[in-house]
Amino acid sequence: MKIKRILANGALALLLIAGMISMAGCKKQPKCGCNGDALDTLQQAHVRISYDAETKSAQFVPLGYSYDIYYFCNPSEFMEELKTFEQGTEILVTGEYFYECNYLMNAGNGGSYSLYRIYQIQVTDVAAYDYGK
Repeated sequence: MKIKRILANGALALLLIAGMISMAGCKKQPKCGCNGDALDTLQQAHVRISYDAETKSAQFVPLGYSYDIYYFCNPSEFMEELKTFEQGTEILVTGEYFYECNYLMNAGNGGSYSLYRIYQIQVTDVAAYDYGK
């Protein structure tokens, strides 16, 4: 009887220790994609725009951060306005941005190292960059 009690107490202690260890390093994984957890907001960020009016897709690279790529979550909402800019034009973009899911999974699972950081952005405004013109 005494041995069973010692074994039961030992098993309970091991379960508690294992639970504490597993919870100690556990952080909430941010939800990715356009409906995920926003990382931050860009306010009139100076970017170089690229878009495809036919497929209604758009992306940009912030000036000074050429290894970051942002894909529009809502390119259709801004396509008519984007078409007024030439490809590669410097414009200003505002909106909340999120991790891109494939990028986040590859980065978190020890996948291939990517020089580029990839995000998705829910754009709320685009404007011409007229400084110096």
